[in-house]
Amino acid sequence: MSRVRRLARLVAAVCLTALWVWAGAAQADVFRAVRFDFVRGEAQGAYELSVALPQTAANLAALQYPEQCRQVGAERQASGGQLLFAFEIQCDGPLKPTDTILVPWSLDGALFASGLTGSNDSMAVETTDQGAELPIGRTAVVARSVSQVAADYLWQGFVHILMGWDHLAFVLSLCLLTRGKTLLLLVTTFTLGHSLSLALAFFEVLKIPVPPVEAVIALSIAFMAREALMREAGSRESAAARARYVAVVGAFGLLHGLGFASVLGDLGLVQAERVPGLIFFNLGVEAGQLAFVAVVSAVMWAAARIRIAEPARIAALHAAGVVGAFWVFERVTGFLPGLS
Repeated sequence: MSRVRRLARLVAAVCLTALWVWAGAAQADVFRAVRFDFVRGEAQGAYELSVALPQTAANLAALQYPEQCRQVGAERQASGGQLLFAFEIQCDGPLKPTDTILVPWSLDGALFASGLTGSNDSMAVETTDQGAELPIGRTAVVARSVSQVAADYLWQGFVHILMGWDHLAFVLSLCLLTRGKTLLLLVTTFTLGHSLSLALAFFEVLKIPVPPVEAVIALSIAFMAREALMREAGSRESAAARARYVAVVGAFGLLHGLGFASVLGDLGLVQAERVPGLIFFNLGVEAGQLAFVAVVSAVMWAAARIRIAEPARIAALHAAGVVGAFWVFERVTGFLPGLS
């Protein structure tokens, strides 16, 4: 065994135990998309705010109401992987058009539907570091401009890819498999694949259950990490090898796009924002992906300058493969009867 490989395996051994623990806690697609429904209560000045959010949500601080309103009751229950809240609100005077409820929670996207508007339409609510402001005093749905939709969903897509550990692990394996024009070709193929399936799934042309898709996405990480480990660093790929990589990466890209679609669906785009939301979400995903590729390339360049590029590459690929294999096991046992 070469000195480089001995050093790489030593580094990998140190990292893998911590990564094994981390993989069990890390969520591949942690996306806190929340829906709010605001309706009148039976008594005068009474209202009810219903909230549905993922159970992964945290830091659920108290809501902040207009000065003439107060919370008089609250119910909470868990159902189907979601937390469901019902807040009872009493207001001593009429709501003003500018009245809002501040939800000081960490949110990635929010939809707000009001029974005061005379329709069942919902609107997207901008989320910030402070949370979201629900426009409870509005009596009509206000359409957002294209620039507002663009800014919102570009950010949603960018954040999602940087929080999607499984997608990043796959792209990491591509970065450590090859470089230069071949890496550019593979990243472009991956992009085309997941962009196509994202659109088809979002518009319900394709309907595939999410749990099996997530399991195969995890398998794609282990597979691609193995491919990169089997290839000697710096060796040239044959035309046949490049064609095989393109076919495999394109197929896995289609699967990763189905995972993106499930998250975009959770955001619950309003009808008028479906097409621009899809376009700008996808562009945000690509921006985040390219930023990650740039960071990995810079780190590997720096590692090469101090002559640890190959040990770092081997250790990172072992780590990605182990985490991918763990996720395969975790996700399969999560949806197959008798294994969970």
